[in-house]
Amino acid sequence: MYFISMMGRSESEYKFIKKIVDEASKKINRTPLHVADNPVGLESSVLEVMSLLGSGSEVSMVGIYGIGGIGKTTVARAAYNMIADQFEGLCFLADIREKAISKHRLVQLQETLLSDILGEKDIKVGDVSRGIPIIERRLRKKKVLLILDDVDKLVQLQVLAGGYCWFGSGSKIIITTRDKKLLATHGVVKLHEVKQLNDEKAFELFSWHAFKRNKFDPSYVDILNRAVFYACGLPLALEVIGSHLFGKSLDECNSALDKYERIPHRGIHDILKVSYDGLEEDEKGIFLDIACFFNTCNMRFVKQMLHARGFHAEDGIRVLSDKSLIKIDESGCVKMHDLIQHMGREIVRQESKLKPRKRSRLWLDEDIVRVLEENKGTDKIEAIMLNVRDKKEVQWSGKAFKKMKNLKILVIIGQAIFSSIPQHLPNSLRVLEWSSYPSPSLPPDFNPKELEILNMPQSCLEFFQPLKACISFKDFSFNVNFILLISVICCYLLQRFESLISVNFEDCKFLTELHSLCEVPFLRHLSLDNCTNLIKVHDSVGFLDNLLFLSAIGCTQLEILVPCIKLESLEFLDLTECFRLKSFPEVVGKMDKIKDVYLDKTGITKLPHSIGNLVGLERLYLRQCTQLYQLPISIHILPNVEVITDYGKRGFQLFEGYHEDKEKVSSEKSPSAMVDYNEGSFIYLDLCFPYISFHNVIEVCSPNPLECHNFGFLFKLLQAGSLNWYKPGSRTSSMQFWFRKKFPKIALCFSVEAYINRASWVLDFEFTLLINGTKQFSSSCNYITCKWNPILWCDLQCKEEGVFSKHEWNEVEILCDVKYPIPCGERVMVTARNKIGSLNWSLIYVYEEGNNMEDVEFKSSMLSFPFFGVKPMSSLPGCLYYQVV
Repeated sequence: MYFISMMGRSESEYKFIKKIVDEASKKINRTPLHVADNPVGLESSVLEVMSLLGSGSEVSMVGIYGIGGIGKTTVARAAYNMIADQFEGLCFLADIREKAISKHRLVQLQETLLSDILGEKDIKVGDVSRGIPIIERRLRKKKVLLILDDVDKLVQLQVLAGGYCWFGSGSKIIITTRDKKLLATHGVVKLHEVKQLNDEKAFELFSWHAFKRNKFDPSYVDILNRAVFYACGLPLALEVIGSHLFGKSLDECNSALDKYERIPHRGIHDILKVSYDGLEEDEKGIFLDIACFFNTCNMRFVKQMLHARGFHAEDGIRVLSDKSLIKIDESGCVKMHDLIQHMGREIVRQESKLKPRKRSRLWLDEDIVRVLEENKGTDKIEAIMLNVRDKKEVQWSGKAFKKMKNLKILVIIGQAIFSSIPQHLPNSLRVLEWSSYPSPSLPPDFNPKELEILNMPQSCLEFFQPLKACISFKDFSFNVNFILLISVICCYLLQRFESLISVNFEDCKFLTELHSLCEVPFLRHLSLDNCTNLIKVHDSVGFLDNLLFLSAIGCTQLEILVPCIKLESLEFLDLTECFRLKSFPEVVGKMDKIKDVYLDKTGITKLPHSIGNLVGLERLYLRQCTQLYQLPISIHILPNVEVITDYGKRGFQLFEGYHEDKEKVSSEKSPSAMVDYNEGSFIYLDLCFPYISFHNVIEVCSPNPLECHNFGFLFKLLQAGSLNWYKPGSRTSSMQFWFRKKFPKIALCFSVEAYINRASWVLDFEFTLLINGTKQFSSSCNYITCKWNPILWCDLQCKEEGVFSKHEWNEVEILCDVKYPIPCGERVMVTARNKIGSLNWSLIYVYEEGNNMEDVEFKSSMLSFPFFGVKPMSSLPGCLYYQVV
């Protein structure tokens, strides 16, 4: 029994010791992975990955992503070498994308993973489904380091590292991929993007490969700069190009770089193209369009063009971004690495290496001009973008587009000069942009039923009319068959622009009239900027249900936009520098989408009351509107509007809570009842009445300057300071007088004190009339002014005879109130009356004609003319009450 016991003990100790020896041997004999011949620029990425992995007992998964050739695998290898001795089991599964092309290959990867970590040979799992629980059961208590390199499918992660619970405490899993979305889908939240090398590191890496040292012959500095610029910080490109140029002469190096700039190096191209090959067809089309045409363009523009092409832009752009094929920068522009762009363009070039007309996309000037001049268009061409930077004449017949039956995008910008006008345009076009278009009209046989974007800036276009009279009737006899034929043609023509969503006619100097757009129901964007001879816009423009953007900046001959607008979708309207524009359209119905209206430097004299229907309005720009003096009272009911009257400064926010009262405003108004008097000139302003008593018999009327010669003289004295009397502490806004028999015809005059130093500003002046303590009316007048101390003047008179007692005296009190809208951004409180606004002085003048002066009395503190010592009382008819407030 003792022998047997000792023998069992010896076997147990033997196994234990063997296990220790095996484990020690593993660690002693572990061979580090090869990282790179010249590991340049790795430190920051490796340290970031180490930080994300952490050193605690939790299981960590870290994703390393970036474009092909950026160094993801190199970073993973370096991190592996740094921490490998901390784990019980190790496995680096390289090139999973290439190896996992079938379920059988996935099984082999599962078996390799188990064999490497457990140190056992010939492990078999049978199939993928059996392998998953085996991996989970055998590794759940082991602290392992697992690298899954170049993953491109979610299933690869699901069968090799399906969850954190598969591995023991302290395990670390590193995943490298080109697809950021794949990591997020698998629940990996710790991510590191490998960035391109900066110029210093790029120079160093290239030098090691091209010159085998970190120094170079100064005569090669231009070669070095060209190569680094071409590679754009991509380590793969720096290594491949550098190795290829090793030992070559200057001429050979320049020749090789010339070739690479035209045709990408095959080794670089193939590695980058892997990401392209993994895209769906729709995504491939989006990628090629961006590579050929839209790199560095604004995201909004790119989406618009891709939508017009028929692509699913939002989803496709997201996929390209997740796969690191594009980036969206801080300014919202689409950015594609130069070598990825070259790869995309090379894919298109490979469609026909020698015949550009057989390629789907043309972007090189020489290729496009060649196709046009040789009249060799084909139905293979889907998109053309010609941008001639130096003046060049295109000698063509105008017929080259006739054979391009699948052309979707045609963009011609720059300084190309065409020897002939286009005779044909493809009916397949969805985007037509032609700067300086040479013809006064579109080709007569052009049926743009699929056209969505029409941009014709600086063109010779003389008219744009979706329904065009292409047939002359004068030589025809009008029989029944002919009339039916014309009816059919007209019905067909009505559908010509049925898909159009954007029209741009900026700087079309020959465009004099914009005809009906009733046939363009889906139009969203209309730009007529700087059409300096445009004199008429069809009324239908005011009733486009889908219009979002309308701009007519600098249309200097335009006197009226349209009579009415009912643009329920409109968000932006700009009529800046339409100097002859006299009026704003009547707004029919509520417009709650509108945000900005620009009327700067227009000749508008009055805004309609219906502007209150712009219920969504946030900013109204009225800078240098020298003929506009007043805002309609209806604008006060707009709760969020900011009225901007000064360049470089915030606008005025209307009084907080004021719009709530103004919703109850009376419809009564006295046109031109208030006058701003200034050195003999008059500006007439409308008065509105928030309240009018049912028994009121007093009316406010416009002063007659011809009746007030002497009165005007008094204004001059007051303005000049000749009547310089001040009563300390008197800030009242109330004036009183008494009358009997008949309410006298009087003039009221108020000098308003400015409080804000601006080129122009807004004030709101109100006065209330009480007779014997009963309110007769409240009036309101807002005023846009650039004057420092404006003087406002109006007349009051009685509308009926025999209303008041002939013997009793009636007390009249006039209460004045001045408010200033609060400049946005300023902390100003408007609570107490006249806390912000106040009067310099106020004046009541009783007219001599039609009034008996004995029936009018002022309170004892009134000042008479002898007091002023200006002129004898007899030389100034009438009675004056002047109060400095």
